[in-house]
Amino acid sequence: MPILDRLKKIIPTINKHYTVVTGPFIISISSPVPSVQSYIESHYAHNLIDCNDNTFIDFEIQIGFGKGIRRWFRQQATFTFNHHQPFKPLPLNQANAMLEWGMNWVISSYAHQYLIIHAATLEKDGNGIIISAPSGSGKSTLCAYLAAKGWRLLSDELALIDPETLQLHGLGRPMNLKNQSVDLMRNYYPKSAFSPIIQDTHKGKISLVKARSTYTEQLPLVADPKLLVFVNYDPSESCYAERVTQSHALTEIIQNSFNFGLLNQQGFQTAKALVNKTKALFIEYHNFQDCESVIKEHLNERSSIPSQQSGSTASSECAHIT
Repeated sequence: MPILDRLKKIIPTINKHYTVVTGPFIISISSPVPSVQSYIESHYAHNLIDCNDNTFIDFEIQIGFGKGIRRWFRQQATFTFNHHQPFKPLPLNQANAMLEWGMNWVISSYAHQYLIIHAATLEKDGNGIIISAPSGSGKSTLCAYLAAKGWRLLSDELALIDPETLQLHGLGRPMNLKNQSVDLMRNYYPKSAFSPIIQDTHKGKISLVKARSTYTEQLPLVADPKLLVFVNYDPSESCYAERVTQSHALTEIIQNSFNFGLLNQQGFQTAKALVNKTKALFIEYHNFQDCESVIKEHLNERSSIPSQQSGSTASSECAHIT
């Protein structure tokens, strides 16, 4: 190991404090980890504010070094919230990912003034879209492509629905891209938008990508939801789309909600109202441009895509976009 790297492990590091505005939340983040400090200062530059006695902090979190021998040997990172560590330590090179995952966990675990859905959300011309899919289905990749093409990024992970207004609240944080998606999106974003590659996470290779500042700076991050999109990436399909019935859309929203059960009747009423308010579409895609065209067409109410019929198969009820 080079002498400089040995010295970095021995010399104490300065614990820095940051106040980050992310959508409707203000989060205090402290960390002595240099890589975390660099990440926050580069990827959250437009979200940082000065904190004073009148600043209400929603959540306070810390990313620290591992304890004992793990401070020096095979270094680890820890996540602390309210003086507790809800997760096991991770290798130090995963500290930035741990910060992002930890913020998602805090918001989804405590922000129950919203119905919270595992989904990517974007806005364009006042219209909000909610893209929901299981992990690995291409949700974040499509979200990153649309954000690069002028859609305003709200979130790549969490859809926050206000039960009173049904407004969609965004977070304006970096996108979490995995494996092949990282290389694919290098065609659409400058090198400075990508965090250093984080290897060997439980999700594989990860890079945290900053959306274009012209979209993240437009506050407040609120939109009127108009379209629910359920996606699946399929390299054999250019773009395959079909309407989704309200009952199917409601089931998908409930299954992908973090706090539906906790909100009880309010959760059901919110999910039902959201489905009644929006149109729903399933897209299996490989071609980004065709997928975006279908979404725009559907938002503009010019779509000829047929509705899914009860009891019919997907193959008989799709429209192919070529």
